[in-house]
Amino acid sequence: MGAERDGTNASIGFDGDGAESEDGTESDEPRVVVIGGGIIGCMVARELADTHRVLVLERDGIAQGATARAAGEITMVPSYPDYPSIATHGLDFFRAYDGTGAFEFAEIPSVELVTPEREETVRARVERQRGNGVDVAFLEAADARDRWPGIDMDEFVGVARYGGTGHVDPYTLATTVQSEATEAGARFETDVTVNGLVVDGAAGTGDAAIVGVGTDDHGTIECDHVVAAAGWRTRDLLADHLQLPIRPYRTQCLVLRPPEDLPSSFPMGWIPGEHVYFRPEANGDLLVGGWSFAEDDPDGASRSADEAFRDHVAALVPRFVDSPGPMRLVDGWAGVDGATPDTRPIIDAPDDAPDGLIVASGFHGRGIMTSPVAATLIRCLLEGSEPPFPREPFLLDRFDDRSADFEFFSISAGN
Repeated sequence: MGAERDGTNASIGFDGDGAESEDGTESDEPRVVVIGGGIIGCMVARELADTHRVLVLERDGIAQGATARAAGEITMVPSYPDYPSIATHGLDFFRAYDGTGAFEFAEIPSVELVTPEREETVRARVERQRGNGVDVAFLEAADARDRWPGIDMDEFVGVARYGGTGHVDPYTLATTVQSEATEAGARFETDVTVNGLVVDGAAGTGDAAIVGVGTDDHGTIECDHVVAAAGWRTRDLLADHLQLPIRPYRTQCLVLRPPEDLPSSFPMGWIPGEHVYFRPEANGDLLVGGWSFAEDDPDGASRSADEAFRDHVAALVPRFVDSPGPMRLVDGWAGVDGATPDTRPIIDAPDDAPDGLIVASGFHGRGIMTSPVAATLIRCLLEGSEPPFPREPFLLDRFDDRSADFEFFSISAGN
C-alpha cells in the first residue's frame, strides 16, 4: 500500500506553492492532506483552514460514506461519562453551531430503559456518574410515563435519563462545515483515490517522515502532514507504515411512521441487550438503528436494511412505544464504519508512525458527535499544544494488541 516517491507531478495539489503573499514574503503555511471527505475530514478542514493550506481528498463524494448513513445522534454525555470535559467540548460545539446555515441541533434527553434485573446495576451507575458531574438521573416508571407519554413502561421499572443529548442531520452538518472550510481556503477534491503514503526514510526506523501521498490518477501530491480519516479503509491504507486495531462493521437504520405522530416530547433512547437505539424524527416518525455486527466484506456489504433487522424491530417497537396501531416502514438503509476493541476512536500521531501522520479513525458509530473533538485535538497535535481535554482515551498505545482480529462490541447493545 505504500507509494514510492517517483517525482510524478500531480495534476491536483496545493495552489500557490512557492508563491508570494501580499506582503511579498513566500507562503510558509504547512500543507495538510486530509484523506477522507466524511464529517471528520470536513470538520478538520474547517478547523485548520485559517492557518494551514488544506486539501481534502475523497474517493467518492463528500459525506457519501458512513456519514450519509449515520443516525446523527449526539450522545456525548452518556458516551464519555468518565471524561466530562470531552463530552462538554463536543456538546458546546453543537449548541453554538445550531442555526449556522441550514444546520439545526435538536437537543432532547436520552433514556436507557431499565428492566427489573438491571435496576440495581443501573441505579448504582447513575449515582456514581452523578458524583462525577454527569447530567443523569434515575426516574421511576410512573415518573417516566408522566414525562414522556409516548413511552410504554409496562416492561420497565424506570429509566436512566441523560441530559445534554440530541440529534442532527449528518449530511446538513457535513455540507455546512464543508462550506465554511471552503470559504476559509480549504480545497476539496472528489473522485480521488489515495493508494498510500509517500515517505522519506524506512518504515519502522523512527526517522521516516511524510512527504506526500500517492494517488491512482493524479500521481504524487506533496505535503507536510497527512490526516488519515478514511473510515474503515484507514487500516489498509496505512498498513505499510502503521498497524491499527480497526475492523469494519455493518450497522442499520429503519424509519417507521406511526398512525399518529409521536408526541413532541418523545425522547431518544436505547434498550440494553436488544442491539438498538431510537430517536424521533422532526416529522413525527421514529428512527430505530443498530443491529451492528462485524463485516468481513465491507466493499460488498449491502447498503439496505435486512430482513432480520426489520423483523427484530417489528417485534421490539410495540414493547416500548405506546402507539394506537402498527407502524409503517418508510425507509431503511445500512452502512459500514470502523470499530476499535474499546469502541472509542484513535485520534493520535503515534511515535512509531512517520513524522507528520495523524490518524483519525475507528469512530465506532460516534463520528458525527465526536467530530468537533477530533478537529480540536488534531489542531493541537499539529501545533504541539495541549487540548482542553484529556488525550488518553484516543491514544493508539492504549492497545497492547494492535491486531484487527478482536471481538466486535456493538455500542447499541448497551451491555
